[in-house]
Order: sequence, then C-alpha cells, then structure tokens
Amino acid sequence: MNNVFAALWHREIIIYKRQFTTMGLMPILTGLIFFFMFFLPYRSLLPEQEMTRVIPALVLDTLLMTLLITIYETTARFYWESQRSNGMASLYEMGRFHRQPSFFISQAIISLIKGFTHMIVVWVILVFVTEMSFEQINFQASIVFILLGALQIVSLSKIIGLLARHVDSLSKLLYIGLLPMMMISGLFLVKGAPLDQFANIALYLPPYNWMTGLDAAFLNGVIDYGYLLICLMETAFLLWLSATFFHLDGDS
Repeated sequence: MNNVFAALWHREIIIYKRQFTTMGLMPILTGLIFFFMFFLPYRSLLPEQEMTRVIPALVLDTLLMTLLITIYETTARFYWESQRSNGMASLYEMGRFHRQPSFFISQAIISLIKGFTHMIVVWVILVFVTEMSFEQINFQASIVFILLGALQIVSLSKIIGLLARHVDSLSKLLYIGLLPMMMISGLFLVKGAPLDQFANIALYLPPYNWMTGLDAAFLNGVIDYGYLLICLMETAFLLWLSATFFHLDGDS
C-alpha cells in the first residue's frame, strides 16, 4: 500500500500546486461565503443571547460544507479523470495499482487528509471571527461522526465520478445532488431536524443520521449511540458498495 499511496500522493500534490486556486482556495472560500451569507443577517436581526446559540450551528454547517466540497472535488474528479481523458494511461505507468484494494483505500485517505485540512483552516478562521465557545462540544463524538460522514461522501463521490459522462456533470451533480441531499438532512436550512415537508425523505438519506448525531455531539455535547450504530452500518454498506461494484475499466 505504501507504493500506491506514495504514487497517488505525489500525483495529488502536483495537481494541488498547479490548481491551487481551484483545489485549495475555492472549497475554503465557498464555505466561508455560505457562513457570512447567514451570519451577517442573523447578527443584525437576532439578540446577542440568541446569536450565542446560532453561531455554533452556523460554524458546524460551514465546516461540513467545506468538507463536502473538498472530498467530492478530490474523489469524483480523480475517478473521472482516471476513467477518461488518458487517465488510465498514467495509472498503467504507475504499475496497474488500480487492480489493488489499496488503491481505493489510498485515494480515500488522500481525500480525507485534504478535507480535514481545509476544514481545520476554516475552523481557525471562524474561531477568530466569532469567538465561539468550545465548552459544549464533545470532540471525540464529533470527530467520529464527521469521519463516518466523510467516508460516506468518499463512497458517493467515487460512484458519481465513475458514472459521470462529462466533466461538467461533476459540478452539476454536486449542486443538484449531494448538496441538496445534505440540505434536506439539515445543512444550513434547519438544525436538529429537516423541514416538515421533507421529513419522510430525509429519514432515508445517508447524511441525515450522521448529521443529526453530529449536531447532538457538537452542539449539545452528547453522543447518541442509536445514530452512531446506524451511521456505522450505513458507512460500511456504502464503502462495500463503492469498492465492490464500481471499478475503473479493467479492474476486477
């Protein structure tokens, strides 16, 4: 696995340097833009006591937005380029690593590293902007739910990247697919529960359970073991599905 990871990591670093504005700055700026779109109106309309309750929720949603965009852009675009645009030729030159299970694991680790790095950068910025308190946060439980959610995003991003026919479709599928799915599950629109008219839909969406469990851990400092168990099963299923039934051409 070390050779696979080293080869893919080297490839990712080269792309990251060449496309730093797109791959590095845009996910961070997009999350911050969404934050201020909600933060500034709320600050002018809500009393200070209410803002103390709202700010952690907005910060959490901004972190998730940054994580989603980073992992999706990294994973979906990688598999699309590897499947098409002479991407397979470079993989063959690397030693046909795509035939090894460690190929999927290595790419997932790279996506997670980038996603968590961007998320931490955004969190540091927002801590200085909002001066939010950390007293209510259950960090251990929050990290577990974020990691489970990130793995689900990796799995879905791989499937989308392999199925998308055109590179332009990747961004469209993000903003008309994954992002609305997370919003219905509670991202930015509602905290703690989805909108009533979408309640029945949201209960069957993968993001709903880990986002609801994360809300409890990050905002209230408690861990909901029921949601944790469901998230573990959903994550294991999505990882198995994406690794077993969705392959690059020639993978067996």
